[in-house]
Amino acid sequence: MKITEIYTDSLFAIHFDEKDQNEYEAAFSLWQDLDYLVDFFAANSGLLESEFWKSIPIPTDYEELAQNVINESFDLQDYIQQIAENTANGAEPDFDSFFQDLGGKYKFLRQYIPQKAYGPNQPTMLRLYAIRIDANCYLIVHGGIKLTKEIHDTPALRDELFGKIDNVLLFLKANGILEGEDLKEE
Repeated sequence: MKITEIYTDSLFAIHFDEKDQNEYEAAFSLWQDLDYLVDFFAANSGLLESEFWKSIPIPTDYEELAQNVINESFDLQDYIQQIAENTANGAEPDFDSFFQDLGGKYKFLRQYIPQKAYGPNQPTMLRLYAIRIDANCYLIVHGGIKLTKEIHDTPALRDELFGKIDNVLLFLKANGILEGEDLKEE
């Protein structure tokens, strides 16, 4: 496992040894892959037919829905770049206002606090998950597509996310990474 800097001093991503890309790059690669997204929505069609989505207008055609996600992923990348610029210049919104506590089983942590962030468009299916290392300093651990109101209703996403968070928390502790400066030494 190693850490890759995405935006100077503020946004980093974990790179798992068995993966070709860090988690930030991997998320956006999948979110911009039409074939992957169409297959993903077809495999998860039951979740798209849930009560949660009945009140929110989304396309019923998987290819159209996939194209919406692709467009949203580009919007999210642009938004993150703007947030990075704001963070570097001491302006808002910054990364501290972009990320929110994940809560759940992690709600009592006071160090290495798991966070979530949404795409700029609402409603959004895209989620970035990170660990807060320091003020305006975050480590991306996963990017996912959330198709339910609560993460516990999507076991595949929940289990993958929690497994990654738990592994990264152990890695951070084992390597004495306590603040943003420590990320650059990795």
